[in-house]
Order: sequence, then structure tokens, then C-alpha cells
Amino acid sequence: MHCREFRRKHDAYIDDTLSGIELDAMARHREQCEGCARLDTRVRRALLVAHNLPTIHPSAGFSKRLEVRLTHERALKAAGLTLNGARSEGWRPFSVGAYTAIAAGVFAAAGLAAVVSIAGREPQTIRMAPVVASRPEAEPSTLATPVLVAAMPAGMGVWPAVFVAQQAPWHFASDAVGR
Repeated sequence: MHCREFRRKHDAYIDDTLSGIELDAMARHREQCEGCARLDTRVRRALLVAHNLPTIHPSAGFSKRLEVRLTHERALKAAGLTLNGARSEGWRPFSVGAYTAIAAGVFAAAGLAAVVSIAGREPQTIRMAPVVASRPEAEPSTLATPVLVAAMPAGMGVWPAVFVAQQAPWHFASDAVGR
């Protein structure tokens, strides 16, 4: 078992919902792998702490007070008021005009940056390196002539053979025969 698989199945291992074979494999891996053993210990200790926390019991009238408060808040929200009775318009950080001014400023800054970056440059002439031929081009193979390829009825099966034959050196065949 690998550590990745151990971590993936660890929740089921703690809950004891794995099959017997998987439980044995997980236990063996935990004994052999120090990192996974530390992970298992940390998780089990955290669960032990969480299980031993004291239970919180709300006061006797908590449920009734909560329900009254929720009803009151819903009524205020429906009326568009806040807790202090002021009119609630919703939270708006900026007005529409402020957003328009911000957008115009961004476009102006972008335009200015483009003009400044283009204005300082001189037009550049693109110069390519000269091309020098080092050897003459090889003559095409007689097997790859358009007439031969067009005359083949199969098409797809012939193309790879034509390309292999075109690339194969002819002297290997004559050396194998012993000429």
C-alpha cells in the first residue's frame, strides 16, 4: 500500500468501515510508515479531544427568544429598516458616477502608457540571416513519383511503405546479397 492510498482511505479506516483485508493492509502500512503513523495519531488525538468536550446546554428560554428575534429581523428587513429604525438602502461603496470616473481614468492611463511606449521607439528594420546551401538537394526516389502513388488502389497502406523506401539506403540490400 502506498501513502496516497492510506490517506485516501484513512477516514474509513478510523470509522472501521473497510473490509477485513483493507483494515489489515492499512494497519501494516501504519506500522511500516512513520509519516502515516504520525498522521493516524494526530487524527485520533483530535477526535478524542473533540469527543471529550463538554456538551453546551442553552438556557431554558433560548429557543423562544431566538424565534422572536428572527421574526423581528425579518419584519425589519421586509420594511427596509435597520435596527435603529433608519432607512436601509443597501450597501454601496461607490455611486454609478464614481464607477464611470474610475473606468475613464483606467482607460486614460492605458492609452497614455501605450502612446509613451510607442513614441520613444524608432521603426526597426527586420533583417534576416542569409541562407547558405551546404549540399545539393537529393534526387527524389523513383518509388515516390506522383504517377506511382496515384496508381495504387489501396492508398493508405502504400504511403508508409513509399516513405520508408524513399529513406532507405540502397547499398544495404546489395551488401546483404554479397555483391
